[in-house]
Amino acid sequence: MAGGLHAARLSPPLSSFARRRAAARALTASAMSTSADAASETPLVRQVVGRVLLCLSLLSIAVVGWQTWRGYHTEIEHAGSIERLIRDQYMPILAQNVWDVDLPSAEKTLQAIATHPGVAYAELTTDSDQRLSSSRLPMTVKPTRVVEVPLMLGHRPPVKLGTLRVMLSYATLYAHIRDEALQNALVQLLQLALVALLLALALNHYFTAPLNTLTEHLRRYRLGAAVLPDTRRCHELDALVDAFGDLQDRLADKNAEGLRACEELAAHRDRLAELVAIRTAELDHLNRFQQLVSELSTRFINVTEDALDATLAEALARIGGFLGVQRCYLFILDSRLAVQETHEWHAAQSRSVNELLTLYSADASPWLVPQLARHSVVILDAHTPDSHGLGQEQLTLSLLGIATLVLVKVRVSHVPLGFFGCDTATPRVWGEQEVALLRLIGEMLANVMARRHQLRALQAARQDLEDSNARLHRQARRDALTGLANRLHFDEIKRPLFDSALLNRTPLSLVLCDVDHFKLYNDRYGHPRGDTCLARVSEALRAVFRRSNDLVARIGGEEFIVILPGADTHLAQELAEEMREAVAELDIEHAASPVAPCVTVSVGVATLDAARHHNIEALINDVDTALYRAKQQGRNRVISAE
Repeated sequence: MAGGLHAARLSPPLSSFARRRAAARALTASAMSTSADAASETPLVRQVVGRVLLCLSLLSIAVVGWQTWRGYHTEIEHAGSIERLIRDQYMPILAQNVWDVDLPSAEKTLQAIATHPGVAYAELTTDSDQRLSSSRLPMTVKPTRVVEVPLMLGHRPPVKLGTLRVMLSYATLYAHIRDEALQNALVQLLQLALVALLLALALNHYFTAPLNTLTEHLRRYRLGAAVLPDTRRCHELDALVDAFGDLQDRLADKNAEGLRACEELAAHRDRLAELVAIRTAELDHLNRFQQLVSELSTRFINVTEDALDATLAEALARIGGFLGVQRCYLFILDSRLAVQETHEWHAAQSRSVNELLTLYSADASPWLVPQLARHSVVILDAHTPDSHGLGQEQLTLSLLGIATLVLVKVRVSHVPLGFFGCDTATPRVWGEQEVALLRLIGEMLANVMARRHQLRALQAARQDLEDSNARLHRQARRDALTGLANRLHFDEIKRPLFDSALLNRTPLSLVLCDVDHFKLYNDRYGHPRGDTCLARVSEALRAVFRRSNDLVARIGGEEFIVILPGADTHLAQELAEEMREAVAELDIEHAASPVAPCVTVSVGVATLDAARHHNIEALINDVDTALYRAKQQGRNRVISAE
């Protein structure tokens, strides 16, 4: 198979020179076929003469056109000046003829006017109504323009003798121009025929005959043979034949050079094939390595914190197995740069990293530890430049079964987190691209560890936030003074409870109470005593409404509302009356109250009626109206909505 590949690669250069020889033969064959195809194709002389005649014909047409155009403009200019010519030249003669009553001379003068180009007819009418004309008026001629000129005799004062009418027509002018154009075209045609004859004779003598001689020479010629002599020699043909011989010699030399180049190229190609195979294997290795890195990156992006350690161990195992190393590991450092955490993979029958760390003294390292402090990547193999302590370090590592070593510093925001590394028990050279991928793995692992730290910090922050939100939620829905629910909590829960009672057709009652004359209490005893009073009233309300689903809320300064799910009108009135009595039994002094000597409350009660209460606002309006009626009827009482 290798031999077939070699032959296939060698054939293009050889066929290249074969194509050169074939091209030379094709040149000879094409030249020889010129005369053979001459009978079936148009002769070259005829083609050349035809093209020359075409060019000359176009030139002749242009010349005849230019001459015609020039003659046309000349005649037009002459015809345009006929009126001035008649005034200046013929009018004095006509005036004198008419004055002398010499009519024959006047007619001759009119005929002379009519001979000018563009003049079709001339007529003179005297003052005595005599008409003289150059000839009979032509019936077929359409006048282009008629010029009437008064005939004056140059006495003082001038005497008018008649009127001269001149009929101008360009038909005769165009006929004259056409005749001149035909004459010029005939002359040009004769000149073209003469030029064609002379050109054909010259081409046949100077071109066709030498070409036929050259064709005969090329027909006799064969590659490698001498040029046959010819008795009818011409200088140009001999020069061409000699040049053909030189071409043959150069072609033979080039052929020999090409054969030598083919041999050299074959040797270089074999060497290149070996290098390509090696490079292909390297690129395939790097490509699979890149795919592995990409796959691991994707895994780490989607991994959870709980599965992070297992995924990290799996990644180290896959990297180590792919690279063919005996150990692959990740060291995590603490704030004092001491090894805090170790993740590793090691091949079968190889000692673990933790075991090696107990045998290796980093404090006594002559080369490795100083290199790690200065560089982000440390490589120890056969190509490592010799430096202080390298030999001793290699001896120490060889005793631990390590021949080559690569360590990559793992950083996050330029803060060292640890080291990622691989080592082998046999000599190995680490390539630049392989080291670059190891560096990329180190960055990936750095991001993974940083992400784990961030996830832990985020989880702690999330838990703190949830606790704070729950605490704020409770605080936002509780009255700070009484500890009861506030208006916000009441507004949030009132509609769902109303909708549930309406849907399930269960009772729902509202109890609304207001401390009687609480403003007078504040004015008399002060606001601190007022706050204490409200706190004690709220305790009394909390003691009365003890059911788990009862909600007591402070919705105003001294105004409280109670939602009683499942309580009908009778139960709500009983609880409301019990609450009123409980507040009165507190016996809080209220000397400013006109109702009683102690603090009392007015209470309104309303129970859900599906026929009247279509929403919670309607029910609240009814309980508010009941409270208003309780106040109107003297306060310190319970009134139910009608």
